[in-house]
Amino acid sequence: MKILKIFWKSLKEQVRDSVTLGLSLVIGPFFVLLYWLMIPSGSTTYGVLVQNLDTGPQGQQVIELLESLTYPSGDPLLDVSTIGNQERAEDLLRDREAEVFFIIPEDFSVTLQTASQGGVQYPAEVTLVGDLTNPYYAVGAVMAGSVIDEFVQVQTGEIRPIQYNEIALGASAGRSEFDLYIPGILIISVVMLVFIVSMTITYEVEAGTLRRLQMTSMKASDLLIGISLPTVLLGVVSLLLTLLVALALGFNNQGSIWSALLVGGITAVAVVGIGLIVAAYSKSVSQAFIIANFPLIFFMFFSGAVFPIPRIILIRIAGLNISLYDLLPPTHAVMALNKILTLGSGLDSVLYEIISLIVLSLLYYLIGIWLFQRRQLRLG
Repeated sequence: MKILKIFWKSLKEQVRDSVTLGLSLVIGPFFVLLYWLMIPSGSTTYGVLVQNLDTGPQGQQVIELLESLTYPSGDPLLDVSTIGNQERAEDLLRDREAEVFFIIPEDFSVTLQTASQGGVQYPAEVTLVGDLTNPYYAVGAVMAGSVIDEFVQVQTGEIRPIQYNEIALGASAGRSEFDLYIPGILIISVVMLVFIVSMTITYEVEAGTLRRLQMTSMKASDLLIGISLPTVLLGVVSLLLTLLVALALGFNNQGSIWSALLVGGITAVAVVGIGLIVAAYSKSVSQAFIIANFPLIFFMFFSGAVFPIPRIILIRIAGLNISLYDLLPPTHAVMALNKILTLGSGLDSVLYEIISLIVLSLLYYLIGIWLFQRRQLRLG
């Protein structure tokens, strides 16, 4: 009963603070919209410039093949433009208005025809130009180069000793670049609540509310659980709102939304625990805001939520590799959401991630309660 009273009190206070509540709910959808605007087609298109000096038909055929390269969704993978001036092409590369510049030589068709007849001569030299500091250069060059390499093999009649057969997991073959970011953004929408948790609890300390409650028979656990529950609920709502915005903008969901909400709710428990730890060491709301940035950075950038990171293996247990970043609950949350929403997996396929997330979330939460009691409440 006491927990329920604290729950309603905390919930009403969060609702009354419309600015903080609004920002907490909007941050996830904002990131989804931002990524959608950054990737309007849902996939990155790499600019390829081609100067065709070939006197035969094969040079033009290569250009047509490059233009036909698309994602499974049908969106163009390469933005191919023919250009007659090398200096102009290099200017476009410097300005990063294109990633790769190919020069097809004059003897390209002649060389391929001679090679197909078994003739021996010097190979035609296809020139590749690009800014090596441009992160998109390597991707564009490999894609375009593969098309040219495949075309040369077909024209010359060479037989490849092996053939690759690619099998995509789930619906991963049809995922756009926009889709790939969504599981991480969903977790970010929950992790951002570390601010509202730490600042709300610290405000209660500053306002003297906790001191007044010390005069009653209320236990510390009643108080902290009552404060925590609204934040967990807010985390679930935030994840749901972010997911709905992502779906409205074209996110290709393959799994259960209820499973995703379960993952978000468990992650929110860990976030509450971190918020309690921050509040335990904060003497003011402004100090809580500053301290909360540090765990936020770790959760966002070392869990794979923002971008993939290499695993640092610590130990191997029962055939499972335990990495350094597995100590962060969001690491398992991102992995679980990726399997659920991208690969269409059920909860039975993410049991390891769910169990790890539950254990770590409870651990962080219990540590938070213990530290907060020890440093702020001191209830006997």
